Amino acid sequence: MSHADAAADPLTPAALQMHLKTAVFGHRVYFYPSIGSTNDRALELAAAGEPEGSLVLAEQQTGGRGRRARSWHSPPGLGIYASLVLRPRVEAPKAPLFTIAAAVSVATALRAGGVVARIKWPNDVLVGTRKIAGILGESRGSEPEIRDLVIGIGLNVHQEAGDFPGDLAPTATSLRIESGAAPRRAEILAAVLEEFERRYSRLLRGAPDDLLRDWGTLSAVPAGGRIAVDGPDGRCEGELVGVDADGALLLRRPGGATARVPFGEIVETLWP
Repeated sequence: MSHADAAADPLTPAALQMHLKTAVFGHRVYFYPSIGSTNDRALELAAAGEPEGSLVLAEQQTGGRGRRARSWHSPPGLGIYASLVLRPRVEAPKAPLFTIAAAVSVATALRAGGVVARIKWPNDVLVGTRKIAGILGESRGSEPEIRDLVIGIGLNVHQEAGDFPGDLAPTATSLRIESGAAPRRAEILAAVLEEFERRYSRLLRGAPDDLLRDWGTLSAVPAGGRIAVDGPDGRCEGELVGVDADGALLLRRPGGATARVPFGEIVETLWP
């Protein structure tokens, strides 16, 4: 699909509704041709009492961001930039599970379309070694319970190789690059929201086992793979065990002890 063809693939509320099969997610949409950050707007709406399942959707972000204050490249018309308002009313330590659920939902939706996506803990969706999507979860509310939770999803769809800036070119990819087909953003987003709503409902019922099993199947690093993680206590190396019931990464350290990394990121794959 060329850029001219991409322009014929609008991601509007009306286009989304044509494909949406969810009960709640995405039926109330705030749409912006251009916005600073969909997550920022969703957090404002959540604070103002906007109902759960409300979606902020944009054709372009001028200040899109990822984890650790990194920017998210959000050119007009080429990707999916969306943020969902949630009110899970769960203990704060369980917040990472919802980010994981979103990543699993994106990867599952992409695989259903023939793109073999995998997840790099905690929030990257990869095809091979290149990043195709990222998830940003942000919450408001004090311990011990989350009051407002926003899940942002950035997904590269129509980008061609030359569309990524120099620092991203070696590490980023898109559905267009990977499939060679003409993906439709409304269909993709509808599929992601449907997958996510189902997993979200299970988490609220206190049933994370299916999610953790799916994460293990989709993990870019298999169990037993040796990795380096940048966590709250700095760099930590070990063999991947999995994630626990709160979404923390579990590593088997030299000597056999298991380290729990509640937040951070995988910075290097040492083996395989």
